[in-house]
Amino acid sequence: VNDGTFYLEYKRELFKWRLGSPKWTNMGLIDTGEQLNNDLQDELKLAVSDDTIYVGKRDGRLFQSLDGGNTWRGITSNLPLRFNYFKAMVFADAIVYIATNNGVLASPNGEHWRVVLDASEKPIVLDKFAVDGKNVYGAGDTGIYRLDPHGKWKQILPDTPDKVMAITINNDRLYIATGRRGMFHIPLKPE
Repeated sequence: VNDGTFYLEYKRELFKWRLGSPKWTNMGLIDTGEQLNNDLQDELKLAVSDDTIYVGKRDGRLFQSLDGGNTWRGITSNLPLRFNYFKAMVFADAIVYIATNNGVLASPNGEHWRVVLDASEKPIVLDKFAVDGKNVYGAGDTGIYRLDPHGKWKQILPDTPDKVMAITINNDRLYIATGRRGMFHIPLKPE
């Protein structure tokens, strides 16, 4: 959901519906590619901010729309990292962050991308994102991370007890839902 518009994948096609609209609109983006990720629960990955939409297909191709989904262009060739599939996407302060199976990418416009690294200049593989204003958090097998003011991942928790299914922020706490170990939370301290 973004600004009163709901987005939904149905039978590998992307649809949107605005509050007050009588019907769902097909956005003309169909995912017919082979699924490279073995996760049967996999779906299109989506990030939306105003009229800018990024969609990652199951086969690792990235598409961008700057007009609310009326037109699409493939931008996979702009990406500086080799990967097989997308794990998550999110907008934070007009920057799109895209988690892949080989690291996280960031861009303000879809043209110029950077690989988001940690302090030792290594990419971090994350499964899920949570955003609180300009603050970006990520969770993966190697722990919980926060994007520091210099644009680097800083580990705030060294491990997770199980596969991270979802993360969210509420009342200065980061809540992490896992596959088999339930939910846990950690307090967030401002940078």
